[in-house]
Amino acid sequence: METALCLARGLAADLTRAPYSDQERWVLCANHLEPVKGFLGRFLRRKLIETEIGSRSRNLELVKVIDWMPRVWHHLNRFLEAHSSSDVTIGPRLFLSCPMDVGGSRVWFTDLWNYSIIPYMLEAIREGLQLYGRRAAWEDPAHWVIDTYPWSATPTPADWPPLLQLRPEDVGFDGYSAPREGARKEPPQSDSDADPLMNMLMRLKEAATSSSPHSYDSDSNSNSHQDDLLDSSLESTL
Repeated sequence: METALCLARGLAADLTRAPYSDQERWVLCANHLEPVKGFLGRFLRRKLIETEIGSRSRNLELVKVIDWMPRVWHHLNRFLEAHSSSDVTIGPRLFLSCPMDVGGSRVWFTDLWNYSIIPYMLEAIREGLQLYGRRAAWEDPAHWVIDTYPWSATPTPADWPPLLQLRPEDVGFDGYSAPREGARKEPPQSDSDADPLMNMLMRLKEAATSSSPHSYDSDSNSNSHQDDLLDSSLESTL
């Protein structure tokens, strides 16, 4: 019997390097593709229907909240992909515990945003800027959340803490330059490349050994003596 392991996000890259038998298969599931992309909406709508059946009533404001949750999830992942990569996008698991009542869902989302989402995004964007530099214009995701806020009643600051914002200075956005188009990352230098003296000696030796055949025939003794000197210089340098 074969075993299939379905994995999402960047952890799959590490786990697929682990040894496994011929009966096991890896199925990588990206957050921006089905079946993961639509999973949150399907899961929350099912919970909503179960709640409506149990209460024998329908709350249109709660329906609006449930429809909004997958949208905010996708918006956050688009922001992460723009400033980092798809490997750091957020999975649907964080949003599965959304309460099925209007007031409770508002408090729950505020705590989720301030204590889970924003701290994670700070670290992910900092890492993305270090790896890729500035690749897109900055737009605080909190602005979109506030503009599309699904809860009609706005509580007072004493009852409900405001949503934290993700400012560019929080991640050092202005300190990174945009990568030049077509620029490639240079491979790391070897020890010999980093040493100017070793570089010069190697080039001298290459120039000596690649001289023309005519000059080699006429000056073979001098070239041989020069090679000996260069070899001894290299050995002393190393």
